[in-house]
Amino acid sequence: MTIRVVLADDHPIVLLGSRMLIEQGGTTVVGEARNPQELLLILSSTECDVLVTDFAMPGEGHADGLAMLGLIRRKYPELPIVVLTNMSNIGVLRSILGEGVRGIVEKGAEMGELPVAIRSAAKGTVYLSDKLRRNLEEQGFTAKESTTAARLTAREMEVVRMLASGLSPTEVSQALHRTVKTVSWTKISAKRKLGLKSDAELYEYARSHQLTS
Repeated sequence: MTIRVVLADDHPIVLLGSRMLIEQGGTTVVGEARNPQELLLILSSTECDVLVTDFAMPGEGHADGLAMLGLIRRKYPELPIVVLTNMSNIGVLRSILGEGVRGIVEKGAEMGELPVAIRSAAKGTVYLSDKLRRNLEEQGFTAKESTTAARLTAREMEVVRMLASGLSPTEVSQALHRTVKTVSWTKISAKRKLGLKSDAELYEYARSHQLTS
């Protein structure tokens, strides 16, 4: 049985290379998109078995990233999705999997990984590229935890949002009527839950989740 794939990426070279990899061994590309608008239009008019899409794919009218994945999941809840990405932020990657995505393949991964991810997604199993799986294991996440997005408390979410928006710990403490030490511990708690090592990774997570004001 031929697996029908819709492919989306905003870089023509990546589209071409991915198509060459995909159209091997009983898989065919039935539609291509270069932005979220084109992708949604193709999905509304083209039957497919698996969607392979870039994560960061800017475009007018529709958001990319987690917002785009969430929209597609609501519109097409049974459609298996494989995400292509250069993203290395563990918290964001776990959030991608938390959207019900069936696979994540890093751009630049071994040539055979994308076709394997597509076949796995079509069968209903989750596939993580080798490097991503190793990174999650190094952070101490089990296979089950890796596919579950971490849940921050409301307080943690608010502190992360304010810090990522450019406020200093002192300004956050004043706004929330907390001590600077409490703000610092809240930030550390959030990073630990998400599996992040640095403030930069935490703020990248906040931007991907549209927490910044």
